[in-house]
Amino acid sequence: MGRREELEKELDAARKRIEALPETTPQEVVKAWHREVDSISFELNNLYDDQSADENSREG
Repeated sequence: MGRREELEKELDAARKRIEALPETTPQEVVKAWHREVDSISFELNNLYDDQSADENSREG
């Protein structure tokens, strides 16, 4: 499994965890989990994709 797939799985799991939060969850935990989602999203969006780069270099 590639890094992109790993990040997508992690992001999906983190989002599901936030959706299923009980209302009694401390705000510090909620904030930490939101930061985790943001961090994973950032890494995923900035991940260098060799295949995409190769395709783009052939087009130009």
